[in-house]
Amino acid sequence: MAAAVGLLLMLLGVSQGLSANCDARNDGVRCNVTLGETVFLQLIGNASGIRLELAKEKVTLLRWRLNGTVTNEIKDRSDFIPNNGTFRINALKHSDGGEYNLTIFDPDGKRTRNQTFHLSVQGSSSLKIGLITSSICGVFLFFISLLVVYARRKKQKCKETEEPTDLTYAVVTSVQKPVRRSVKQKVEEDVEYGQIKSAG
Repeated sequence: MAAAVGLLLMLLGVSQGLSANCDARNDGVRCNVTLGETVFLQLIGNASGIRLELAKEKVTLLRWRLNGTVTNEIKDRSDFIPNNGTFRINALKHSDGGEYNLTIFDPDGKRTRNQTFHLSVQGSSSLKIGLITSSICGVFLFFISLLVVYARRKKQKCKETEEPTDLTYAVVTSVQKPVRRSVKQKVEEDVEYGQIKSAG
């Protein structure tokens, strides 16, 4: 039973640890990711002292200004990491796919770089598939464990009913000596003992 729980937890941990990396520092990069994964988009090397804007289909998703996030439209499932210039998006949706535009400004507000990259969200959620697979494996192992326990108990119960309690007995027979016709002789009985048998 402990093995079944351990396997279930291991599969669950593996299925939740899915992530993808995409180096979006070059113009025109295409990143293929799976629905439900976490993606780490490498936008720049370091964001300290600069400004950047990340837009998707003319909607600004992220606006970073001199060491502070001003705008993050998907902040409930994303985060910008300024020291390595990475934008992380958790639990990818189909709607996250599409063309992204990154604009980088210098500390004076002058545009220094403008580039695009494409994010393609494909397939079904690996997380959901992993959870379903681990759940099925867990239920299967649980029932196998129940069958093993049931079979052992039934075997033990049958063994107990087959084993009689230890009995020791003896066969005693009484034999009379032939009577002599003498008047004064007493009739004596001889006792003869048979074999002692013990069961068990």
